Amino acid sequence: MQALKNMDRKKLTIAGLVVAAIFLFFVNIWSSLEIQSVQLDLTENKLYTLSDGTKEVIKTIDEPITFRLYYSSTFGEISPAHGNYFKRVRELLEHFQVISGGKINLKVINPVSFSVEEDEAVKFGIQGVPLDQSGELGYFGMAAVNSTDDRKNIPFFNPQREQFLEYDLTRLVFELAQPKKKKVGLITSLLIEADPLLQYKPWPIMAQVTQFFEVKSIDSATKKIGDDIDVLLMVHPKILEDDLMYAVDQFVMRGGRLLVFLDPQNETARMTPQAPPGAGSSELKKLFDVWGIDYDEDKFVGDRTRAIRVQAPVNGKDVIADYLSWGIYDKRALNDDDVVTGQLTAISLASAGTLALKNDASVKMTPLLQTSKISQRIDANLVRGQINPEAILKQFKSENKSYTIAARFSGKVKSAFPDGPPKPKKDAKKKAKESDGDKKPVKLAPHLGESKTDLNMIVMADSDLLTSRFWLQQQDFFGQKISSPVSNNADFLVNSLENLGGSQALISLRSRGLSLRPFHTIQDIKNAAEDKYRQTEQQLSGKLKELQGKLQGLNVEGKGKGKIILTSAQQKAFKQFRAEMLSVRKQLRDVQLALRKDIEKLDTQLKILNIWTIPVVIAIIALVMLVIRRQRYKQQTAQG
Repeated sequence: MQALKNMDRKKLTIAGLVVAAIFLFFVNIWSSLEIQSVQLDLTENKLYTLSDGTKEVIKTIDEPITFRLYYSSTFGEISPAHGNYFKRVRELLEHFQVISGGKINLKVINPVSFSVEEDEAVKFGIQGVPLDQSGELGYFGMAAVNSTDDRKNIPFFNPQREQFLEYDLTRLVFELAQPKKKKVGLITSLLIEADPLLQYKPWPIMAQVTQFFEVKSIDSATKKIGDDIDVLLMVHPKILEDDLMYAVDQFVMRGGRLLVFLDPQNETARMTPQAPPGAGSSELKKLFDVWGIDYDEDKFVGDRTRAIRVQAPVNGKDVIADYLSWGIYDKRALNDDDVVTGQLTAISLASAGTLALKNDASVKMTPLLQTSKISQRIDANLVRGQINPEAILKQFKSENKSYTIAARFSGKVKSAFPDGPPKPKKDAKKKAKESDGDKKPVKLAPHLGESKTDLNMIVMADSDLLTSRFWLQQQDFFGQKISSPVSNNADFLVNSLENLGGSQALISLRSRGLSLRPFHTIQDIKNAAEDKYRQTEQQLSGKLKELQGKLQGLNVEGKGKGKIILTSAQQKAFKQFRAEMLSVRKQLRDVQLALRKDIEKLDTQLKILNIWTIPVVIAIIALVMLVIRRQRYKQQTAQG
């Protein structure tokens, strides 16, 4: 102890700092090796905390999966936004790797131009982006391969899809862990797979579906929907047989997922030759009534803000008017927080119905597509006969209410057949015996009165959006017909099937927010600064246009003849207008300059606040502590 007291304080301090540095070094190494999965996430939306759904999917991995993250180092130098996004992608993938217990292997690769790594990136389908005018390409994508050489990739990580990053990566893991193509069961009253008018060609939208899924048609005589069906797709269903309705009911009770396209008036069905009365409408009333879902097959919704202007023949003459039955619903109408609609920009609909919950509903509804408040529910009979857009528009009266057209439903549900399977009719029994012959009767599974798991169903109250004319535009290109999408109708269908076809954990994932968040308060301040001068600027701009119009409107002799003669009065007016115009232009420049100065002043203040506030606060605290310490030292010296 005496020796320590006699040691030089300076040497003791240096020795203590060295020991502390060595201790921190070894603690850092130990923590990086032993407690990588431990983290503290203080972000508002928990951006760096994996959801329970993702963890469940990663636990299902049986065989190793290799992630190859291709990122050009020069990308971040040119675009800091992509550089920051790369850090988030890498950190999230590293977290995947840690909790997988070694089943996920991450490789970060820099594909330099003309290198083997660049060739490998191109081979895996990674999209190159020009970095400069020289043509050098930069890469920011990922390829994933499982042990059986199944491949999935993300050609390019777009920061605009950041809120769905965890979902995209988790879905990729799920598809590689279970690479078998998902099977979709199709129930429809439309000729969606084969149309005689199109030489039995399937609708173009079916090509989108079959590219990703195996499709199996289910006819009206079906009594049981097999467990091999991952998602049941119902397009404009007209279920007249209780046996098929019961099959759908029990499919849901066993945990099956539904994607339903209903319609109060399907125009394709209405135009079909020899269509029976009411063929244009569809419903699932028997199921919806039990589950508490309100859908009226005799009402369509008209949104005044999204109506399309059309020209239609009415009583021998053409009428041009906004057709409330047809509408283009842009991003404002779509749910940004759901993975199905979050990246869509526009959906075209025709005679769409509405969805809502009844008071005794047993399910939860999450809207995916909604109308504006300038909307009205209209009698569907107005679009079932001769169409008169002008008459529909004249009767329009806004109900000042936003209606839901597409929604996701979830929750426990009960069977619509509480007494078990429907009893076969006598005539049906007789026909079955005559036609079956040696066929074995269908053996039904034990009846379930309540769903085993929560219902997973997406409903769109329109089916016309699947027909080509509402989402495809055909153009003739040197004798070949080229189709190009004009709306996201097909994307909505495929996104819904992909989402419902995933695991329960995958379906539960939602958007997670953005790591680069805008400063809304600061933006409001900037907007207020702009509004301060905007009105004056607009008034001056209007006055400037008025003066320019007066100058151009002077009636002068010799116009168009190469020689212009002004009277003395016109010369005086010309000089006056010109002087006023120069004065207005100067005032306009002064206003715009003041606006820029205010915004630049705000920007400077914010920079000073961000850069200097913390250092100044720390400096003040240090000075206060120094003063306190000196006072204590003086007191101790005086007492000693």
